[in-house]
Amino acid sequence: MTEAEPVIRAALPDANVPTSVRSSGVPVRHGSAAELTSVLDIWLAGHSEGIACVVGDPAFRPASPRVRSLTPELSKGLEFDPVVLVDPENFGQGADGLEGAVDHCVAMTRATQELVILTSS
Repeated sequence: MTEAEPVIRAALPDANVPTSVRSSGVPVRHGSAAELTSVLDIWLAGHSEGIACVVGDPAFRPASPRVRSLTPELSKGLEFDPVVLVDPENFGQGADGLEGAVDHCVAMTRATQELVILTSS
């Protein structure tokens, strides 16, 4: 939530941002969208169980049954071990700023173990 809080507060300064009840101790990782396949391959090689999710890359097609690809809207209410957000600044494009910020914040909070944020720029 520490990384997600400024995202929602930028659009909704008075937002009631919850406190996380757990922490994996793994810091949020940032990188280039070109690293997507590598990030997933490394995670899959190091974890024999669990499900990963890529959020925000509609062209991405998982090569493993242990990887999902969802829109930010479809990720609501779900949890995954690692979550990889691709270009989250584009979430909610065409919508008002609040909807995009909410989608971005919700997607950031779907990870139970690790959050990776990749950007094209």
